[in-house]
Amino acid sequence: MKIKNFISALLAIILLLISAPLPVSAETRNIYVGDIIALQIETRDFSAEELTEKFNDFEIIEIKDYPGGYSVSMRTFITGEHKIILGGREIIINVSSTLDDIQREGLFEGDSRVAEPGFIFHWRIIFYISAGIFILSGGFILLKIFMKRKIIPETPIKIFLRRSDSLSPDDDNYFVDLTFYFKEYIGSIYKCKIIGKTSVEIIKELKKIKALNNDMLREIYIWLIACDKLKFSGVKVSDDEKQEQCDKLIELAEKIDMQKEETT
Repeated sequence: MKIKNFISALLAIILLLISAPLPVSAETRNIYVGDIIALQIETRDFSAEELTEKFNDFEIIEIKDYPGGYSVSMRTFITGEHKIILGGREIIINVSSTLDDIQREGLFEGDSRVAEPGFIFHWRIIFYISAGIFILSGGFILLKIFMKRKIIPETPIKIFLRRSDSLSPDDDNYFVDLTFYFKEYIGSIYKCKIIGKTSVEIIKELKKIKALNNDMLREIYIWLIACDKLKFSGVKVSDDEKQEQCDKLIELAEKIDMQKEETT
């Protein structure tokens, strides 16, 4: 009788164990969308693939084996009640939205003020500023190089040609100025002072210069005498006559320059 009662009690315990729910441990707290849920499933009756299929509403982050079961980490972005059946036991996971915790009885009152914009980094403005700085600095460097360049002074013959070419035939002092420019030209070449002297005095001074031969002195003297007649005769001189005398003097000045180069 005792053995019979023991067997009956043992069968009752076995049936109780079979019908008992699968042991699953979980932390009891509010679960929200995106929260990571960690479950410890204390059974080896399911493979990792089968567990993944069971929790198909969830994103399985990690499944770890440990003696006697699994540790499952997962999350979901689907709100509401989720029911999972494992080994005859129903697991219920209720996922809430964070908005559900906001207590409000009516509409929120908005702010009519316009929010101030944050700091905006304008790359285009930075580009233009950088380009401007580059151009200014480049121009400054080029200007310094240009200023440092050795300025080649004009030769006496070029100065004379430029000044005589700038004379206007309508100028009443045409021959006075032309003679003055020629005297400056001769004085700059041979380092002599003939400005303010008469034609005769000029020839007397030029005879001291060995670089000037008699033919050149005679040509200079002929031009000076002809120029004196035109200056002091009181006769109106035409523009063509002025230009003719100017051309003769230019030709004479160029001969003097060529002769000076040959002797130096």
